[in-house]
Amino acid sequence: MSSRRTIKPLTFDGQTSWTVFKTQFNVVSSTNGWMDSVKAIQLVASLRGSAAEVLQGIPADKLTDPTTIEKALESRFGDSHLTQFYRTELKKEDRSQEKAFKNWLPMLNE
Repeated sequence: MSSRRTIKPLTFDGQTSWTVFKTQFNVVSSTNGWMDSVKAIQLVASLRGSAAEVLQGIPADKLTDPTTIEKALESRFGDSHLTQFYRTELKKEDRSQEKAFKNWLPMLNE
């Protein structure tokens, strides 16, 4: 019987950084010595909320492939997703600032 304790992975719900979670998950996987099939099962079991919903887009026969699961999560929650989110937020802010300026501009002509 092994005296080594198994480290449990954290959960991921899509609200925190995918990159940070993936790094932590890979450290836990490596420390526990998980084979790919076990790694995939543990990854699936660690997903919650919108992160778990990503699994619906993965064919059932690919749910034991950690690379397929990680790519799907990266596509939805990775840094490129955040870049697009921040771009959209910045455009909203730019429009808001432009509108405020246009409202202020007529006062200069008075």
